[in-house]
Amino acid sequence: MTERHRVYILMARKISGEATAQELDELESLLQQDPELRYAFTIVDDVSGVNEADGFTAAEEEQLLKDGMDRMNLFLQQETAVTPVRKMSPWKIIAGMAAAAAVLVSAIIWWPRDDRKLAYRNEVVTKTGSKTAVVLPDGTSVVLNACSRLQYDANRFLSGEREVSLTGEAYFDVKHDPSHPFIIQTGKVNIRVLGTVFNVKAYTEDATVQTTLLSGKVEVSFPEGSAAGSRKVIQLQPEQKLVINIRKDKPVTETKKTNFIIAPVKAMITPGNDAALKPETAWVNDRFDFDNVTFEELSHDLERWYNVRLRFKNDKYKKEVFTGAFRKQNIDDILQALQLMSGFHYEMNTTENIIDIW
Repeated sequence: MTERHRVYILMARKISGEATAQELDELESLLQQDPELRYAFTIVDDVSGVNEADGFTAAEEEQLLKDGMDRMNLFLQQETAVTPVRKMSPWKIIAGMAAAAAVLVSAIIWWPRDDRKLAYRNEVVTKTGSKTAVVLPDGTSVVLNACSRLQYDANRFLSGEREVSLTGEAYFDVKHDPSHPFIIQTGKVNIRVLGTVFNVKAYTEDATVQTTLLSGKVEVSFPEGSAAGSRKVIQLQPEQKLVINIRKDKPVTETKKTNFIIAPVKAMITPGNDAALKPETAWVNDRFDFDNVTFEELSHDLERWYNVRLRFKNDKYKKEVFTGAFRKQNIDDILQALQLMSGFHYEMNTTENIIDIW
């Protein structure tokens, strides 16, 4: 029996009230090892203890039932398609999830309505060197890059409050709904959209927050300058990238007059590939592309992709600027290629996953 199949069984036993204390401990341990599974678990667990609430019409109840089943089906499709695990036959997945899915569909129509702003109930987390896809309750699809966290509240989504919190990087294809704007909160930066395709990169260890618009329109609001409460609002057009400085010690322009820049989205054509690819979203297709970035900036992406830590013993190499494109090469291959362009030396400690640069 695979660990994933075991998680499905334990989830069903917990929801039905049959799980022993030992099984609950086992479930928690397995979820710690595979954070992506927490998405399925929170969907089921959040609705398992709800109280009865009236006020729904027959049509509303029918729609909520349909939404619940669609959400679970979409999760199963995305999970089996994206997560790099051994495939299981459909009957095994159904056997493991049947009880949990039944509870979800039956309980969702009695979800208590509450107009108060709630904390985010649902969370999707990706580990180092991995990515995952998720479909939100409104039909919006999201692909999360490595070391990223997406938080939202499914209950509020169903009532039209389309708001998420992002730490890390994500590619969004937002379901068009003019009556209900889609809001992304990442630190002090807010992004508002109605329906569009774009990429957001907002890691806490990076000096900037980047929003790359591919189609549609987005409106980005962020603090401007040192004046308290002063905010700048930028409307991006397709094929534009907004880079916002979030660290005072790392200006994004040489003039230092502003803490942001707007640049056109470049396309890169690589040998053997006639299609022009955009470095900002190449990661969605398992490519590691970068354009005119410093070695220090690049080191953060390498750390997240390859589960290593880079230490600069000579700070001058932090400012080296690189452009490149890789697909499925290991970290040693990439460093050797960069070394030819810069002349630095490096040493890998495979025991501690540390790479020293000098």
